[in-house]
Amino acid sequence: MSAYLGFIHYWLFNKIKLVAEREELVYQQAMEVCGVTAEELRGQVWGTYGEPLPDKDLSELIDPGNIHGWLQRQINAAETREAAFVHGLIETCGDNATAAIKEVFACHGRLCGEHAGKQGKYEAASAEGIYKAFTDYFLNGMPCDQNTTLVASTAEQVIWEGAGCSKQKNWSRAGIAVPLMRSFYLEWMKGFVEGLNPAFTHRLIADTFTGNAANRHEIGKK
Repeated sequence: MSAYLGFIHYWLFNKIKLVAEREELVYQQAMEVCGVTAEELRGQVWGTYGEPLPDKDLSELIDPGNIHGWLQRQINAAETREAAFVHGLIETCGDNATAAIKEVFACHGRLCGEHAGKQGKYEAASAEGIYKAFTDYFLNGMPCDQNTTLVASTAEQVIWEGAGCSKQKNWSRAGIAVPLMRSFYLEWMKGFVEGLNPAFTHRLIADTFTGNAANRHEIGKK
């Protein structure tokens, strides 16, 4: 990655900020479900993993001498902090927290999809256009670390698979069960696709997460 700020750095930075935005929405909903406990848990998580980045331009925050390393640290911090907060809420507030978190992920995904639709730069009538928007909003590691493989790409259907989940190490570090955290992310994916075009949806075709089998996702017509 180059030693100057370009489009790709802001592209990644904006996706990191969306994770923090979703964490804030989880917190707001958790206050309704768990009360002051949510505030206490967030304080503990922030004390361990750091607070979300302030609302400033990337150029004011990034380490210009280590752009790649700084962005990688922000990905790890955002994903681990979110997972740790979710884990703490579920352990403390139980099923009510789980339901609230699921709702927030679905709602945030839908809001992001609707936002993408308003940008006027995505072909929302095609699966290929929706997938392009999805990759612009969904944080999936560093650009140089991608292990996603397109299996099919047409106007009617996009299928992709990966050898694993780049988030798994951060979720595991936070102590949350990986399948549970992944289920929330699947709600976000479905919400995003349907928010951008209600005629399409996201499906998990192969939910393996074991061995070396690929995890296969689809964006296609309902």
